[in-house]
Amino acid sequence: MTGVQTCALPILIPAYIISLANQQDRREHMRQECARVGIEATFIDAVDMRQASQSDIECLSSRLLHKKTKKQRWLTRGELGCALSHHQVYAHIVRQQHPYALILEDDAEFIRNPQPLLNEGYLNNITEQYPFDVLLLGYVKTLKHQLPYYYRRIPIKTRAKLQINSDSILFGTPWEQYGSGAVAYVVTQTGAQRLLNVTRKPSAVADDWLYFEQHHGLRILHSRPAFVLEALEKLDSTIRQEKAGFLQPKTSSVIIRSIKGYLKHIGMNYLGMKS
Repeated sequence: MTGVQTCALPILIPAYIISLANQQDRREHMRQECARVGIEATFIDAVDMRQASQSDIECLSSRLLHKKTKKQRWLTRGELGCALSHHQVYAHIVRQQHPYALILEDDAEFIRNPQPLLNEGYLNNITEQYPFDVLLLGYVKTLKHQLPYYYRRIPIKTRAKLQINSDSILFGTPWEQYGSGAVAYVVTQTGAQRLLNVTRKPSAVADDWLYFEQHHGLRILHSRPAFVLEALEKLDSTIRQEKAGFLQPKTSSVIIRSIKGYLKHIGMNYLGMKS
């Protein structure tokens, strides 16, 4: 495996950081983040598709299918490079037969220390309560002060609980797998095998959890609270450069979505919906 460098202090499950080999500023950012929370992680060289031609894209991926013809498209260079990068990490996890592994993108920023959770015993405890393939530990396009709104807008149906020291952590499934990103997540051996199979010639972005759930049956949990966010204020993203900028939601939208989220929370956790 090329591009191997490490942060200090060991953890109980392996951790991998996806990063372009020439992005030394991002690698230094992740070294500092790892050191700050005491995580040892291995850098995996990302697949660089920035200079790819359209024929390259069509050779390495499948056209994104959608019931609406106008939404059928090929992945962008950034999206394909990201999907192929995650694919090669899945391949490594499968080869090494890791029961669990943490996958980080190189723009991750820890807002809580995840180290206590990265313990095979705790993860087995979650699995006993709700067998999962992927456990999302963080979100993208969200700032720390926006998290309360995010939790209101996208509530979860509680599937598992952990008490770690004085912290109570909930794990659950949302009403629908919205765009949560792939900035930080734990994948099981079974999950890595399934993702490896469906991303050999990707037709969906790496973080299209709704697609993986609905079309391939993956069981995807969210952690509340989140442990990681995308470092929006520090680093830029190739994919964000290809798409329109992220805007702050309007006040009216916040109110409406919060109300809808509350109703979904009641429906899932008290009325037995989305069982």
